[in-house]
Amino acid sequence: MPKGATIISGALFGLQSLLTGTALEAAALGRQSGVPLSAWQDREFEIPLRSFVEIYEHGANVLGRPGLGWQSGPHLQLRDLGELGDALVTASTVGSALRTFERFIKFVQSETDLQLTVEDGVATLTYRIVNPDIWPRRQDAEFTLSVLTQLIRRGAGEAWNPDLICFEHSPLRSVASWSEVGGAFCVYECETNALSFPASVLNAPLPRDDTDRHRRALECLSRELISRTRGRSLVERTRSAIFEGLGTGEADQESIARRLGLSRRSLHRHLGDEGVRFSILLEDCRYRVARHALIDTPHSLAQIACELDYSDQTAFERAFKRRTGMTPKQYRQTFVRLKI
Repeated sequence: MPKGATIISGALFGLQSLLTGTALEAAALGRQSGVPLSAWQDREFEIPLRSFVEIYEHGANVLGRPGLGWQSGPHLQLRDLGELGDALVTASTVGSALRTFERFIKFVQSETDLQLTVEDGVATLTYRIVNPDIWPRRQDAEFTLSVLTQLIRRGAGEAWNPDLICFEHSPLRSVASWSEVGGAFCVYECETNALSFPASVLNAPLPRDDTDRHRRALECLSRELISRTRGRSLVERTRSAIFEGLGTGEADQESIARRLGLSRRSLHRHLGDEGVRFSILLEDCRYRVARHALIDTPHSLAQIACELDYSDQTAFERAFKRRTGMTPKQYRQTFVRLKI
């Protein structure tokens, strides 16, 4: 099994279908990213999430198709997502399917955060890879939001479009042209990727509602997710929880312990048994997110400080300089110049 963030290879089948008949073979893209041929034949095969993202980015560049991720979304069959796909297609409503996706996305893709929130009659579905070292990931974000859009259309109708689409990356095409493709107003360089739409859509019924089959699929997913979670070290689970909590005000030790189903004291004790302190993990996660934000995004220092849950920009600058010997501004100037 690959180390680090993973995804099941069934998520690649949409791309494979889209590329059929083109001059570019999906398997050839996979080889360049270290993905074996067997991954294209077994939907349950686990591959590194980094490789999945690289395949999409490289394919878009080679084909000159900046919309490759979004275009491949409709080609993915939900059943290619294994047990999760089975649970999605047997759900009774759009809301039930999205809640299932939210709860079990880690079954198919780890180090990932998917959340559905409802406020003032507006539903917002947010998605992001929480591992900041996996970048660029433009095509992955567009592919995932496209898949979610297709899922909602199963209940809301083929002509349905979200009211707003947000992306964490910068555009490769004009905002106007993207609005035409996505059917909605698009905003870029946001903190996360998101779809917003009327909450009433969540009540739309889905075809092939099968309550018993849906229940059995959820039970199977729950057992497997518990098994996989137990197989990960507490350090790994704590690090993932910190990444998910940063920017929400819930990356402190008390919040992380609660997210992991532990008391603050138990988390401290068990991490100590693995030779790690929570403060060290938090500092490392903050640094990795800061490094990505400074090099790969135009976010201001004040915005980055907020995303990392520092009390203010000065606190962020002090912590970053203590870690690197450079101020965030110096770091950005140095490494952005090297990147260019």
